[in-house]
Amino acid sequence: MIAVLFSEASRAVYAAEAHARNETYTFTDAWGMPRTWLKNEYAYLAPNAARLLLSRCNLKHDLVEENGLTAERLAGLRALLIPNAAHLRRETIARLSRWMAAGDRRLIVTGKTNLPPSLLGLESCTTAEAEGFTGWRWRPGSPFASDDWETLYVSSFRGFTVQQVEPAAGSRVLADLVELTGDLENASTATVTDRGPAIVATDRTVFVANQVLEMIGGMMQGHLNVEPVRHFTNPVHWGDTLLFFLRRLMLDLGLGDLWNTRLRSFGAYDGVLSFRHDVHGMRDYSFLDYQIQNLIPASYDIEDPSFSTNIDYSMARDWVARTTQHSFIEPALHNDSSIGDPPTAIFGKGLFNLVTNAGKTLGITICTCGRHSGGHMHPETLDAMDYLYAHDTRILGLCTFCFYHMIEYGVRNPEVVAFTGDGDRVLTYVTDVRRTIATPGVWFPFHPVVTTDKEWRPLRGWDRTHEYDTAYELVETVFGGHGARRHGVDDRLENGVYSFQYHPELARDPSVNSGKGTLDYLRYCINLAERRNYWIATQAELYQRMADYEALTFEMRDGGREVIIGNPTDRRIVAMVLEQRLPFGSVWHGEDELVHVAEGRFVTVPPLAPGARATLRFEPQEYDELLLRHPSNKGLVILDARRDRRSNEIRVTVSVCRKQPLAVEGVDPEGVYEVQVDDEPAQQVGVRTVRTIQARLAEKTDAAAQPTRRTYTPGTTRFLDLEVEGEEDNFVERVIRVRQIPEPQASKVKAALMAAIPAKRGRVT
Repeated sequence: MIAVLFSEASRAVYAAEAHARNETYTFTDAWGMPRTWLKNEYAYLAPNAARLLLSRCNLKHDLVEENGLTAERLAGLRALLIPNAAHLRRETIARLSRWMAAGDRRLIVTGKTNLPPSLLGLESCTTAEAEGFTGWRWRPGSPFASDDWETLYVSSFRGFTVQQVEPAAGSRVLADLVELTGDLENASTATVTDRGPAIVATDRTVFVANQVLEMIGGMMQGHLNVEPVRHFTNPVHWGDTLLFFLRRLMLDLGLGDLWNTRLRSFGAYDGVLSFRHDVHGMRDYSFLDYQIQNLIPASYDIEDPSFSTNIDYSMARDWVARTTQHSFIEPALHNDSSIGDPPTAIFGKGLFNLVTNAGKTLGITICTCGRHSGGHMHPETLDAMDYLYAHDTRILGLCTFCFYHMIEYGVRNPEVVAFTGDGDRVLTYVTDVRRTIATPGVWFPFHPVVTTDKEWRPLRGWDRTHEYDTAYELVETVFGGHGARRHGVDDRLENGVYSFQYHPELARDPSVNSGKGTLDYLRYCINLAERRNYWIATQAELYQRMADYEALTFEMRDGGREVIIGNPTDRRIVAMVLEQRLPFGSVWHGEDELVHVAEGRFVTVPPLAPGARATLRFEPQEYDELLLRHPSNKGLVILDARRDRRSNEIRVTVSVCRKQPLAVEGVDPEGVYEVQVDDEPAQQVGVRTVRTIQARLAEKTDAAAQPTRRTYTPGTTRFLDLEVEGEEDNFVERVIRVRQIPEPQASKVKAALMAAIPAKRGRVT
């Protein structure tokens, strides 16, 4: 188990320091009360970034407040991540020292700290000022000191304090700390000053001397303007690259066993593609028709005609009518942030009022929103989001911080003007669009944080980054992952959530893509995502899955061979998958064997009713019985699959749309099976055998040598070839029961089945 430590004592000191240094901003919040926001490094956003890192790795963890870090709690931890906690109490430090001395424990500390240097493999550690941005320059012998990687990476914000450290004897310095000032156009023009060691590792600890997680936490939610430096390396994935470095440091610290048994947020998929289409009114349904035809989930963010000037009522009605016919298409709100100066729908109660009124106007339940144009007011928009989530429990999340058209802390810079479609607007800073709008470079959903002088609290809802109207090369860049220079680096950051926004009115617009419009780009994006084994999901599906994953409790026993998963919510949670890398022969839930085991390691967790718990046991015994080995796909999601040990019947619960194939393996090659779907009449099904051409040639060679013996070689597959049919436009649940028909009845059924097969060349049964 791994945890992130949150220090309320440190937060309180940061708030006091912010007041003393005039690093605060007070405004009237959506409740009509004064609210004082903390600026720059005093916001203490590093714990949120640490949680993002662990969630991206599918490592279930807790955010532990310092008061809750008891000796008993520590005893259950394998590793602890402490970001930017410079004011831990003496008893906490003593407790951590005893914990580290008592067993095989690991400690990762970043940024400001008051832990004893000796605990971190240091001779000394003191706080120092920095004028510019700071970064890491990898040393020879580090995991990233090769031509695959850049020379240096920006890893902390301008003016953030750093730790000046001296490593202890036996510690390893993996990277040097450099300060970047002067011309920040790129790494070659910046003035680079050495500031000592940046990353120091021992066999059991890693210490990072600058505030890398504070910067990541800040840039995720528009708290920091990272425009001057994000083009130093890979502007699309520069945030992901920093997370990847930290992930590798965790693995090299000996924490690879945490990856052995994991609850997977996206099942057996390697990542996620989520489409958001911004509907301004024009009735071009090319995207929608293509996605419906090919069963591709997508969200359509429709503007409210009672508020927006880009769409009229008849257009809105048509879009709502077309996007509410299929369960895999989500009608959502394109929340307008361009009307008014400052935009009225992004501060105070404006966002809540817009969502409430739009739901009534459009006649839909709004679960997600995607920001339209205009500006983001920091921090007033975060306050408006807080008010929305507090008063509308149906809202799952937004898409707010993708690009920074920013009015920051009420200050406007006349030199920065953004065209919003509603006239020019003076801003504080604006996203550089030389290559990409995905400013944070972090491709995973997160909770924005309210960070004032009185509280630190993650919002309930989710947010994420995205690209828009992307061409082929940018789709490839986004899917390509974090920033190694050359292809061939096989290790990568897992579970990327890649979001794309397209405008339907550009689908066949001859002014783009050499006259072909953007539909080609969209189809290419879909094809590439399917090739890379990505789950394609609507905004609502993505955010609900994230909320479900986060809510589940997860406990391991016997080194990961027994797992207890609990659902403390009031909703049913389905489609979760457990990854087991430890060797096993079978997995059991009570007296039932769970038989959906994809790729030998992904096990479907049974549906969990509100308040339910499930215990999964991994046993070494392997049973040659019915089994489902193929993962779920876009038309058929396996929710539960189990074999009754007494009757040997398997029961499979699926969510299915249209007619989908289902293969049941582990069958008796001479057997006949009875299959029943829901309450429909049972059908008798024979075993289908498929052999590769290599297997057939091997059979012929073997038969020539031993004509009386029939052999089966690798390349031969025997399974029940089933079809499960859902509704044409909606996913529905079906229950399939399969049992083997005993002799002598089986022989009679098999003879009847063989007689019913037409004489057709190539048919093998």
